Amino acid sequence: MRDMVVLAIVFATLPVIIFRPYFGLLTYSWLAYMRPQDMTFGMSRWLPLSQWVAIAMLVGILVTLGRERLLVIKLQTVLLILLGLWISLTVMTAVLPEMSKDVYGHYWKAIAIALLTTGLVRDRGRFRLLYLLIPFSIGFLGAKRGLFGLLRGGVQYNDGPGGMMKDNNSFALMLNMMLPLLVGIALTDERKWVRVTAAVLAALCVPTIFFTFSRGGLLTLCVVSALLLWRSRQRFLVAGLMAAALLGFLAFTSEAITDKYLNRASTIDNYEEDGSAQGRLNAWKTSWYVFLDYPVVGVGPNNLAVVFQRYSPEVDRFRVAHNAYFQVLAESGLPALMLFLGAMGAALWRMELLRRLCKGSTSLQWAEVQARMLQIAIIAYMTGSMFLNTAYNEVIYHLIALTVCLEVVVAQTAEVREQVIPWWKRPPAPAPVTGMGSA
Repeated sequence: MRDMVVLAIVFATLPVIIFRPYFGLLTYSWLAYMRPQDMTFGMSRWLPLSQWVAIAMLVGILVTLGRERLLVIKLQTVLLILLGLWISLTVMTAVLPEMSKDVYGHYWKAIAIALLTTGLVRDRGRFRLLYLLIPFSIGFLGAKRGLFGLLRGGVQYNDGPGGMMKDNNSFALMLNMMLPLLVGIALTDERKWVRVTAAVLAALCVPTIFFTFSRGGLLTLCVVSALLLWRSRQRFLVAGLMAAALLGFLAFTSEAITDKYLNRASTIDNYEEDGSAQGRLNAWKTSWYVFLDYPVVGVGPNNLAVVFQRYSPEVDRFRVAHNAYFQVLAESGLPALMLFLGAMGAALWRMELLRRLCKGSTSLQWAEVQARMLQIAIIAYMTGSMFLNTAYNEVIYHLIALTVCLEVVVAQTAEVREQVIPWWKRPPAPAPVTGMGSA
């Protein structure tokens, strides 16, 4: 039954997407982030539904090119385009180019969808739908597992839902990135049921992060929680939400699971005695040595494993960088890392400028809050990706695209248009009209 529902939704939207490619973006995001096809037991699991939707969306953009934009040129999009081009170059210069094919596909797909998003999201209504869809999709997966874990008295998840969240560490990172977006929706949405739903999803995602037993997830959660309390104007509400989530975890989780989690978390301080932590440190050293020999174009995407043993100073347990920054540095060179960091840094900077622009405006208060939450979500990725190979994670590129979309939407308001026009281009103020005296 579930298989038929997913297939019916996808096949029903395909003809619509040809003439309304924005619906293709929504459908693609739903399949990529909620992954309903993985909740079925039939052909939806192996049919390339996302590819069909993506092809229909591209055809739709060509059909409606005069009505729809391909992309919006901003600093963020320019850096993403250059990053995609540079990674394409490093595929051609890779040690084993055939090893790069799958990972390169993840890179260009993530960057292409992000660029198309900047063109298709052109007003507040479209921005709002996509902004709701992404955190609600991933938040649903987190809330479902959180509720299940609490009802079972605590569990340990060693894997994730699938796709880019296939393991517990990646799943914890995604939930940390979605927390600020859910909080932003709970603070600003006009409809009460949406605010309540977002708050419930956020509260249930926190126990799920604990249940993953991910130490990187725990560290990222601490950073996200501190930023939410610091950057939010409604600190009591945010603090209450986080406290409710923590109390729920402690109240419903058995003592055995709690003790097991605390023992796991305590190994953060004793990383010298932890084999997993030492393996990561060795992977970072190896990635650095590889970079020193291949500083410009790297060894090629997914090629670190090919040369790992040659550069590893110790008996290796891992053959990946286990760090997004070392991953990009060793596999695609220093220019790629600068572009990668530059795209995220540009997004943070542009959101700070936008936040200051909207500050004090009642009508743009929602945009100011969302700008702050997008900043926190990007910082969550930057923190958690220090422990994971997540350079080709689709969500971070989509978040960067959303910063561009938010700029476009806010710039359409009359209040902001007047502020951003340079003073020398503004029309002169009309002269005051004075009454004519009688002769």
